[in-house]
Amino acid sequence: MMKLIVKCSIFGLLLTGLTSAYADDAKCKQLQDQKNLIYAAHGYCFKDPDAQKQYGADCHTKKPKFSDAESKRLAQIEDSQKSLNCPKKD
Repeated sequence: MMKLIVKCSIFGLLLTGLTSAYADDAKCKQLQDQKNLIYAAHGYCFKDPDAQKQYGADCHTKKPKFSDAESKRLAQIEDSQKSLNCPKKD
């Protein structure tokens, strides 16, 4: 009986880890999409093929200028990405 309890507990932990990893991946994508939207609004030229596909080739800068509010939001996004260990994209 004890072996069954241990096996069920391990399975539960593994399942929780997989669910958590999936949630983190979804959150990372959401954060990257928010970041890309701010950059795209300022004509940023993306290197990332997915971002290029989504926002097109109508770009004109690699160093966009952001408002104070945009800069604060970008800092929040980057902090969240760092805490989730999100992959870096351009």
